[in-house]
Parts: sequence; C-alpha cells; structure tokens
Amino acid sequence: MYKFFRFNLLFSFFLTIIQGGILWFHNLTEFPHGSSGLVFPTLVAGLHYLNIQIAFHGTHTKHYPGIFGVLAKYYRVYLEILTIPLFLIGYVIPQGSLVYWTTNGLITVAQQLSLKNDAVKKVLGLPDTRAHQKFPRVGHKMMQERPLEDAHMHTNLTSTNNETANHIMEGKASASSSPEELLEQALQHLETGNQDQAIPLIRTAIEKDSSLYVALIGMGQTLFSNRLFPEATVCFEHAIPKIEEQDPLLVLACYGAGLSRMRQGDSKMAIENLQRLAELKEPEKPINKKCYYQGLVALGSILINEGRKSEAVKFVQRAVAYDPNCEIYLKECDDTTEDKPKSAEH
Repeated sequence: MYKFFRFNLLFSFFLTIIQGGILWFHNLTEFPHGSSGLVFPTLVAGLHYLNIQIAFHGTHTKHYPGIFGVLAKYYRVYLEILTIPLFLIGYVIPQGSLVYWTTNGLITVAQQLSLKNDAVKKVLGLPDTRAHQKFPRVGHKMMQERPLEDAHMHTNLTSTNNETANHIMEGKASASSSPEELLEQALQHLETGNQDQAIPLIRTAIEKDSSLYVALIGMGQTLFSNRLFPEATVCFEHAIPKIEEQDPLLVLACYGAGLSRMRQGDSKMAIENLQRLAELKEPEKPINKKCYYQGLVALGSILINEGRKSEAVKFVQRAVAYDPNCEIYLKECDDTTEDKPKSAEH
C-alpha cells in the first residue's frame, strides 16, 4: 500500500510537469509552436539584449587602456550578436526551460537596475562607482587641455609661509571618500584655478591608491605651477612606469618630469626623461602633438647647453617639421660652437 502511494505521488508530480503551465502553454515539455510560439524565444533574446545594455550603460570602453579597451569593445559586440542565436535556440527548447530562462532574465534585469540605484547601494554598503566612471573621462580631458606652465599663483607655496604650505599640503579630506571621489573634487578645483584646494585632495587620493597615475600627473602639474619642482618631479616620475605606452598622458608625464628636472639644474635626468618622450610615437591629437614637440625643443635646448650640438639639431629639426616657428631654435643651434670634446675629469 505504501509503495502504491509513493508511485501515485511520483506519477502525479510527473503529470504536473507535463500538464502544468498557464495561459497558452499547458505542457512544459512541448516546444514553442503556433501563433504564440514567438513569445518565449522573443522574451529570452530580448531580456538578454536588455541585460547587456544595462550592464554596459555608462561604461566607456574606449577610455580603457591598451588591450583591455579593445577586448571590452569586442566582448560587448559578441554578446549583442549572441542575441540572434538565442532567439533561434528558443524554438528547440522545451517550454519549461524557457519559463525558467525568462524568469532568470527578468530577475537579472531587476537586480541590475536595483544595484544602479544610489539608495539601494547605500543600504547594501556598496561603493558609489559614479566617480570612478566619470574620473577617467574628466581627468584625461583636463590633463590634456591644461598646459604645464609656470603660472603666477594666487597663493604661493614658498618657504616664507611654511604654515600655509603645510596646511595646504596636509589638508583635511574626508576619510570616507574614495580616491576617485577625491580626484573628482580636485579636478573641479583645478579647472576653476583653485589649486591650493586641489593639492590636499590629490595628495590624499594618491596615499589611498598610488596606482591612480592621472592623480600623480595632476599633482605634478599643480606642484610645478607652484614652483615646487622637487615634489613635482617625484609625482611625474612615479607616474611614468604606471602609464601604458600608447596612452597620450605618457607624453605629458615625461615632459613634466624633464622640465621639473631642468628647473632644478639636473640636466642629466632632464635629458633622460625627455629622451624617453622622444622615443614615443607621435601623438595623434593636436594638443598632445604640441606638448610632444615642445618636449623635443626643450631637449634640444638642454643638449645645446651641454655642448652636444649634433644631437640637439636632430631633435629640433623634428620640431621644425611640425611647427616652422621652431626654426628660430634651429638657428640658435647653428650659432653655437661645435660639440665640446669630452675631456677627462680630474
């Protein structure tokens, strides 16, 4: 009797699977067919495509460095193309599996939308990623558009006011803020010319995450403008090994490091940094090209002062090919004496 009861229970469960369902589908083992057969394949494919768009929304793959940007771009294309095979596969999968697949897709959409909501993320204790997504775009644009120059500052950080300098350099920043949030605030200050407010924010961001090379470059630019050349050198030279070869910010980092060394009278290291710049591929954007060729002219100038005329001429000639106005520097090279012989040091 017990065995018969168990058999009936299993049989009724099996019938439930076969004859279950709602609306137009009452047999979960059947394949989609008829006029309503389009519903599940369309839902499965549509939800897959919708999940891709939500996942990649706000993600600018072109700003990813090197091979990662290329892989991210083609991975998204691959996932989008996969929508078509999923639609076709939906016709050869039992309706029971399609019900599960559709439910899973709907839950994933709801989950992604919830995790993009600030209130939900705050309740779950998740970090705010908006600053991280925004920073590379703002940072690259600001760093490339803001030239490296000896501008007169509203507040000079000199030894005559050590108390002010220490306050600025060791300014208080929110301990709960992420490095990306600190950098976003610092960049806003830099864009409005409030460099004294940007310095402590950038410094704190670097202390929290030294891999943020854009922060190092921003800090270097700010320190250079404040004529704190040794500190600027540290920032630029720490940033250089962290930057991908094809990243245009590498040009700015090498240029800044070279000029900072030159202002300290360290010709040897200035030449080393600017020669690193000269070995890079010529940038495509005009603003980056200008910085690149300014670096070549600076390198030529240092080499002339070191008595290395023949080397200097090569770099200045490259700059003249880009900007004929640089020809005045070439004439200066011609007016100088020939290379100084390397005499033995006593």
